[in-house]
Amino acid sequence: MAQEINAAKQNKGLKVAIIVLLLLTMLGTGVALGGLFFANQTEGAPSFLSRFSREEEVVEVTVPLEEFLINLRGESQRGQPIIKMELSLTSLNEGSAEIIGSKLAKVRDAVIHVVSSQSADTILEEADGQFVIKDEIKNRINQSLGEEIIEDVFFTNILIQR
Repeated sequence: MAQEINAAKQNKGLKVAIIVLLLLTMLGTGVALGGLFFANQTEGAPSFLSRFSREEEVVEVTVPLEEFLINLRGESQRGQPIIKMELSLTSLNEGSAEIIGSKLAKVRDAVIHVVSSQSADTILEEADGQFVIKDEIKNRINQSLGEEIIEDVFFTNILIQR
């Protein structure tokens, strides 16, 4: 009778060991296959998860513009203030550099139109930590180009002579 109980315990222990070994093997295989599946995915590899796991690559294009020298709206009889400035335009459109280059006269005209209507004080007005005029310039350029190309405007150099 004692031998039967020992044999039953050994069989039970053997069954538990086999189950644990199988579970560990399945877990290890799952981790290995998952690692291979997600780590070694290439651009051309077909995958049912590829459209969910890969974000589109956003390309930001920056186009620097040549220096502007613009008369500002005068506030006194003494003389008219002048602004000397350089801008860079950014876009998330890959072909935007070519569009801006081909319509450079329209872009420069839009900037001059917005800036020349400002006074020396209103040029430097800020809201939410950035110059208010930046949005006006961006909107005017996009309007003159006929589409929303410009994402942001950066002043790279600015000098006002009163």
